[in-house]
This record gives sequence, C-alpha cells and structure tokens, in this order.
Amino acid sequence: HCSCSSRSFKKMFRMKVTPSTVFAGEMYIRQFMSPSSHRCISTTSLRLAEAAADTAAAAVTPPEKKKPIKPDFYVPRAERGNRDVFYVDALMGEARLLRNDRMCPTRELNFTPEKWGAHKSPFRRLRHIANTFRSSPFQRMMVPDFVGVGGVAAALTYYNECIASSDAAMLSMSISGFAGATTAIGLLAGFRLNASYGRYEECRIFWGDINNTIRDLAMETMMWMKDKDQQSRMLKLCKSFPVTLLFHLHAKGCHHNITTANPNKAEEASNMSHEFLTLIAEPEKHSFAERIHAEFQAELRDIYSDGKHEKDFDRLSDTKLNGGNTPLEVLTCMRETIAGSIGTVDGIYVREMDEQCQRLCAAFGASERVLRTPLPTSFTRHSSRLMFVWSHVMPFALYPVMGPYGTLPTALLTTYAVGGIEDIGVQLEEPFDILPLRQYSDGMFDAISAIEKNYTPYEIGASRSGGK
Repeated sequence: HCSCSSRSFKKMFRMKVTPSTVFAGEMYIRQFMSPSSHRCISTTSLRLAEAAADTAAAAVTPPEKKKPIKPDFYVPRAERGNRDVFYVDALMGEARLLRNDRMCPTRELNFTPEKWGAHKSPFRRLRHIANTFRSSPFQRMMVPDFVGVGGVAAALTYYNECIASSDAAMLSMSISGFAGATTAIGLLAGFRLNASYGRYEECRIFWGDINNTIRDLAMETMMWMKDKDQQSRMLKLCKSFPVTLLFHLHAKGCHHNITTANPNKAEEASNMSHEFLTLIAEPEKHSFAERIHAEFQAELRDIYSDGKHEKDFDRLSDTKLNGGNTPLEVLTCMRETIAGSIGTVDGIYVREMDEQCQRLCAAFGASERVLRTPLPTSFTRHSSRLMFVWSHVMPFALYPVMGPYGTLPTALLTTYAVGGIEDIGVQLEEPFDILPLRQYSDGMFDAISAIEKNYTPYEIGASRSGGK
C-alpha cells in the first residue's frame, strides 16, 4: 500500500543492500506511507524482494560468451603450402620485411646463398643509391631532422642575402672551430653504433645457443624417453619454448605489422603504406592485447593440434593472458616431464636433459638482461642533444664556405651521413625488434618435427637379419 519504491529507499539511505544483509531490527518509514493507510512497509522486505528479482533476471539472461578472435597474421602450417608467410618488400633484388610506416627500422630476413651473392655484388652501390629515398634512416630522419636543419639553412640564407645590409651584419661562424666539433660528433656516433652492434651480436649468439640446445634436447628425448606420452609432451614443449620466448621479448610477438590502434582512424591510416593497407582483410574490432593473445593462441594451437596435452595448452595460454612469464612456465613443464621419467630413464640421462634445460634458462635470462638494460640512458640523451645542436648550428659554419647555394644541400647531406649512423645505432640497441626471431622459431619447429619423424633406433640384430 505504500507509494514509495525500493529505488526511493536506496536514494534516501545511500546503501547497497544484498540478500545477505542482516538488520538488527526492522526499520519503518512513515514519511512514505500512503495517506489512505496507516500501515508501514518494511525496508528489509523491499530490498530482499529486489535482490530476488535481480537474481531471477540474471538467470533468464545468462552472460554472453566472447567469441574466439581470429588471428590476423599467423597462418597455420597446414594452410601455408609453398606460399611465403612473411610480408616481404622486394626492391631491386633486396628482400626485407614490409615496413608499415616510415618510422619502422629495416628488418632483414635470413640470408641464403643467393642473397649473399647479391649482397657482395660489385653493382651494390648503384642499387643502394637508387634505394636511398626508401631506406629506413632517410625516411626516419625526414621529420624532424631534415626539416629542422633545412629550415635553419634556408632562413640563414634568406637573412644573409636579403636582409643583412653588410658583411658585418651577416650571421656565420668559423669553419675551423666547427671542424673539431664535427670530428667529435663523428666519433660519438661511431661509438654509439659499436656499442649497439655488440648487443645485436650478443642476442644473435643467444638465439643460436637456444637453437642448438632445443635440437639436442629433442634428440635426447627421442633417444632416452621410452614412454610415448612423455616423449610427445616433451617435444611439444621444445616447440613451444621459442614461441613463448619471442612473445615475451617482443610486445607484438614479432608480428611487426600489427597496429596498436584501429587502422580505420584517419590519422593512423595516413601513416601506413598502401601495400600494408591492402593486407588487412577487415577492420580491427578488438583491443591490442586481445589481438596479440589471439596470435599467441593460434601459434600455440598449431603445436597442440592433435588434441592431446590440453592442460599444457591451457596452462601456457592462461599464463600469457594473466601477464605471467610463459618461457619460465615452459621450462617448468619440461622439468616436470623429466622428473616424471625417473624410473624409466637412467639417472645419467635425466641429468643430461636437465642440463639442457639449464642452458635454455641461461639463454633466456641473458635475453631478458639485454631487453631490460639499455645503454646508459644519460649517454643516449647527451649524444642526442649534441647531435641536435651540431646539426642545427652547422649551416652557420658552412655558409662562409659554401655560399647561398651550397649551404642547404651540404647541411642536409652531412646531417644524413652522421645522423644516419647514430639512428642505426639507436635501432640496433633493441635487437629483438630487428632480428628475424620468427624465422628462427619456425626453423626450430621444423627441426624438431624432422627429428620426431625421422628418428629410428639402430638395432644391430635387426640389421643382421635383414642382411641375411
């Protein structure tokens, strides 16, 4: 008989009530009584009735399940055939991964004997000159480096030629004093490139060790593990390790053309090459994290395609989804499998396989060290400031020697020569964004599959009987 609603009660008391709420006593509100009745409404009854109604509504409409996201870039091995799964930009005999915008560095693919022949060709300089305007350092330095230096040179030339009334009023500086600064800047850029290349080479050695260790562990598994289920699980974990490691070391899992935002946005699409936009079949409707996880799951599903060891698949997938350390989880599963083989595998062989896991863990830890420890950031900032000041002051030193017509092109060419070295060094500082880790991972998968398929124990007795 009360004209008030449960919503009015909530608004009045500012309380969130659940069915489990316990009241010490019944509260009766007379302000909301109907004028035609002297009966009161129990707030406890109203709130319990509201909670029951909400529960019934939730039971009628169950929450919608999210549909699995289809990966945009990963192609399962069963669907590949002979086609290339990498988006390659081939220009005048040089094949690299396709760059989706001008800010991307150059990413090479694995070299073959044919590529080495083109790499050492006596006509390489002509090919490299023809590709200058499409090169990564040139495009990356267009804005702001070339625009800034060119603007200073053009403004200086205009002032000295059109505004300055006499030679004394012209702006310039001594070329001899500036030459010393140029030498120091060149040495600084060279040192930067050297230090970055050391990190690049170190990471390539790590992945070479991982490749060798994975192959050794796969062969030892086939040799010493007699239980077929343990054998199959161990080989799948060997295939999973490089996959989880590249997703751990690279935010995009080395799917470099995945965008962090929706490419339908005009500002995002304007920075992408036409070739890359044609590769996108449909608009992206999911977050970046969801799309990356879909790529990870698709790659992992390619390994666990036989429907066995689903617990391992779910375990690794959940670890990745929750932001855990998936390579460490793979190593844990490996050692669980090795520990489970005690009794069926000789102790010496168990120790040998565990040592292979130790080698993988050491290479993994070394990779994390490079990832998490850049060159001293104070050095990077200082060299960047010096490079900026040097390049923008350079037109003042060039003008007395090169004149109004030579200052601008000479300043741009010198900036490109020295600044390009420094920019390449900055890109090499993060080797996992440059190295073809996806090709390394695919190579390990193929090697393990070949070992599993072709391994046949040599039996002396069977060989002699066959010979008879």
